[in-house]
Amino acid sequence: MQKKLIALAVAGLMAAPAFAQSNVTIYGRIDYGFMSRTGTSGGVKNALTDPASASYNPAATDGKTEFASGMEGGSRLGFKGAEDLGNGLKAIFELEFGSIANDTNGGLNGSRHAYVGLTGGFGTVVGGRLDGVRYGVFNKYDPFAGGGMGNFTQVTGQVDRADNAVAYISPSFGGFSVVAAYSSNIGASNGLGFAGLAQGQEHDGNRGDLRLNTIMLTYANGPISANLDWERVYAQGGKTVNLNTVAAPIYFDKEVVTTIAGAYDFGVVKVSALYDINKVKATGAGTVADYRSWFLGAKAPIGSNVVLKAVYGQTKDREVNKSKTKKFGIGADYLLSKRTNFYVDYGTIRNDDNAAVTISPAANAYGATGKGYGTRGFDLGIAHKF
Repeated sequence: MQKKLIALAVAGLMAAPAFAQSNVTIYGRIDYGFMSRTGTSGGVKNALTDPASASYNPAATDGKTEFASGMEGGSRLGFKGAEDLGNGLKAIFELEFGSIANDTNGGLNGSRHAYVGLTGGFGTVVGGRLDGVRYGVFNKYDPFAGGGMGNFTQVTGQVDRADNAVAYISPSFGGFSVVAAYSSNIGASNGLGFAGLAQGQEHDGNRGDLRLNTIMLTYANGPISANLDWERVYAQGGKTVNLNTVAAPIYFDKEVVTTIAGAYDFGVVKVSALYDINKVKATGAGTVADYRSWFLGAKAPIGSNVVLKAVYGQTKDREVNKSKTKKFGIGADYLLSKRTNFYVDYGTIRNDDNAAVTISPAANAYGATGKGYGTRGFDLGIAHKF
C-alpha cells in the first residue's frame, strides 16, 4: 500500500485577518453531484472480474455510478472567531465539521479541524487538530484543489488532518513566510495506511506514537507563488508499526518528504507545477519505498462566468518496477454567483502492471482495483458556499 506522509499546518491561518469583527462567524459549503466511473487498463486482471480466475464473480464490476455529497469538495459547517485582547493581540479559534447531504442520516460527520491560538505582530500560534500542509500545498497548486474526478492530489494519497499538533505561522517578510509544526502523535486516522495505532495522546507510554516535524517556506509576490516543504514522521519506541502483514515483519522507522511547487498567474491563464519526493525507511531494511510524483496544471477564466482547468502528472515508486501511475484531468466551473457554481470534471488514470490506483473525486480516497487496472470517470454537480 502506498504510504502517505502528513504535513501539518493550517493554510487557512494565512488569512487570519479575514475574521469578521463579530466574535463568531458561521460558514460552510454544500456540494452535491453525480459521479460515474468505469474502465480498465494495464496487464493484470482483477481476480473478481477475470473469467479465468477461480475468484471470478459475474456480478462484480469495476464501475460505479452514484449521486453523493461532496463531489468537488467536502460539504462542511464551521465556526470561527476572534477576541481582541489589546495591544494588537487576538485570541482565535475555529471548529469545522464535515456534513453529508445524501439522506436523513446526514448532519455533522466528525471534526475536520479544530484549533485555538493567538495571533499578533509575532505571527500566529495554534494547537489542536490541524490541516496538513503538504495536503494544502498539493491542493493550492492542483487546479482542481483536490476535488472532482480531475484532481491529481488523490493519486499521491494525501492525508488531510493531524491530531495533537501545534503550529507557528510567521508574518510575511518581503513576501516570505515560514510555517513550523510538531505533532506528538498524529493519530490512527492519519492516512499513512498504518493499522493498530492509538487514537489520542497516549499509547503504551507513547510507544507506537507517530510523531511529526515539519517546516515550510512560502513566497508570494503578485502573480508569483512558491512553496518548499520538508517533513519527517517517525515511530516513537521502535518496532511497533508493521509494514508487512503477509510475510516476515518489516517495521516502520521513518518517512521523509520534500515538496516544491510554484505557480505564475498570467491573467489569461494560471500555470502551476509540483514535484514531490517521499521516502519510507524500515528498521534494518533501509529504504522500502521511494515515491516520486509531479504534475503540471493550468486554470483559465473564460469571460466572467466560466473557468477551465486541466492537470497532467504521474507518480512512481522507484523501489518497484513498472509502478508508474499517470493521471489526466480536465474540467470546468460555471459561476452562477461568487458563492454558487455548477461543475463538470473528467479524469483518467493509467497504471503500470505493478501500480494500483483507482480514480476518485476525493483527495484522500485513493485505492486499488487490482494491480494493472486504471479507471476513468466524470462528475457534475452544484456547490454553494455561505
